[in-house]
Order: sequence, then structure tokens, then C-alpha cells
Amino acid sequence: MGGPANDQCPADRLDIDRLQASLHTHTFGQTLRYIPSTASTNADALAYLQQPTGPAAAHGTVILADCQTAGRGRRGRAWHSPAQGNIYMSVIVVPEPGSTRIGPWLSWIPLFSALAVSDCLSGCTGLAVSMKWPNDLLIGDKKIGGILCEQTTTADRTLAIVIGIGLNINAAPDSLPEELRAGATTMAAEAGHRLDRAMILADLLLRLEQRMDRLFHDGPSGMIDEFTRRCSTLGKTVRVALEENGIVQGIAESIGPDGCLCLRVTSDPSPTLPHRLLEVRSAEVIHVRG
Repeated sequence: MGGPANDQCPADRLDIDRLQASLHTHTFGQTLRYIPSTASTNADALAYLQQPTGPAAAHGTVILADCQTAGRGRRGRAWHSPAQGNIYMSVIVVPEPGSTRIGPWLSWIPLFSALAVSDCLSGCTGLAVSMKWPNDLLIGDKKIGGILCEQTTTADRTLAIVIGIGLNINAAPDSLPEELRAGATTMAAEAGHRLDRAMILADLLLRLEQRMDRLFHDGPSGMIDEFTRRCSTLGKTVRVALEENGIVQGIAESIGPDGCLCLRVTSDPSPTLPHRLLEVRSAEVIHVRG
């Protein structure tokens, strides 16, 4: 979710003036770089962090595109990013040096970013938007978006995080690749009408800023229950692809103190994994139907 800009996007472009006039944030989006078409907004943000202006000045910078030619998701997957009135955005977050114990809390950033997106989309449409651990946004069992967080260290060794957000907003469902249509949808298709991307972004950036401020100053404890209530993975039978143990199936029981998924193993392909509680921190999770 860089490369050089090009002219592959249609005339239906994001109304940046409307977005900026509607912003009520302190920092998020106050510096905004709009590139109608780019390879990847996350790559653009990572490159931006290496500029000599310094990481503190980059905090809250938002990079937006109408389409991406090489958008990416978790685990190296491509992210389909057509010029169809969707949202492709990356937000640069540079925690203040005084932020207490920020290291152990970094794993909560994608989860609480998803919570901000859920708040925003549910608020503007009335639709129930849930979160599939760790980074997908769902309506029912269909995906409408995802989050990719990438951590980097700048030239002066300052920690920075890029929050990449891709959301299917106004695209027609039949514009999705055929192999994705059964498991994906768009907000407009579910709401029954097109949505105002500028107003969604203004609201989302405010909610995202508020969530990150709470995390960095107070820690995750005050938001864990909120995430748990809206995490559609919990209570489900899931299959998890683990590098060291192959495919493991179990019941998703809870979210751990560091944001991990606690899985009660019910199938055991390996003698090293008895029927026990497994803490999953990085894996592909599939909800099992039926």
C-alpha cells in the first residue's frame, strides 16, 4: 500500500479540498500527500521517512492514492487496488520518546487501527463492521478492507510505524477479480448507495488519531474489551497456517495481553502440539464455515 505517479486513474478523484476542510485532527492528515496513482502508498511512506526533514516532522503525515499498481497486503500478498473510488491510505506514526513501554504495545497498532476503521464505517453507514484477527475488516463473512502495518527505523534510529489501510468503498463488486468475489464486497454494495470518501477519511483520521493517542499514553488495556467484542474470529473454529507446525485447527478463545490470538487446538498434525492453548502471533487465519 511507491513508485512514480502515473495517469492511470480516471477523472473520479478524491476531493482533497473537501477532506482538508473537514479535518478535525491535531496531526493526522494535517500534512497530506495525494498521489492519484502510485505503486504503493506504504512504500511511499517508508521512503518519505528517510528524508532529511526528520521523523518528528513526519508524524501524522498521510499519503493517499486513488489507485495502486503494486499494492500489497500481509505476508507478501498483492492487494487489488483499482481506480474505482476506494480508499488506499498510509499514515506515518512516530511515537513520542516519552511514550511509556511502547515496545510491548506495538503489536496492538494494527488491531486498534482496525477498531478505528470499524467505528468509522459503522458510524457512517449503520452497518455492522467486524474485525477478523489480525487485520481484516468484514461485513458478515465478506471482506471489505485490510490493514498492513510496517515498522522501520529512520536514519537517526527513531522508531516509526506506517499504518496502511485499504478499503473497498465505491467499487462495483463485479470489478473485483473473479477469484475474490465470493469472499469480498464493497461498502457501497452493502449500503445501497455511493459513499463520500472525503468525509469517511476525515472521520477515520480523527478516530485513528484518538486510538493511537490512547495507546501511546495509556496503553492498550482500556481498548481491549472493545476489540474483543467486535472481533468476529473469537468463538469460531479456525484453521491457522503455522510455519513450524503446518495447518492447525482449533477454537479461537481470546485475545492475549500482547494482541496474540489464543487458540484451543482441536486437531493436531504434529506430536509437538498436544491439545492445548496456542498463542498465535503471526499466521494466516481462516474462519471455518459449518
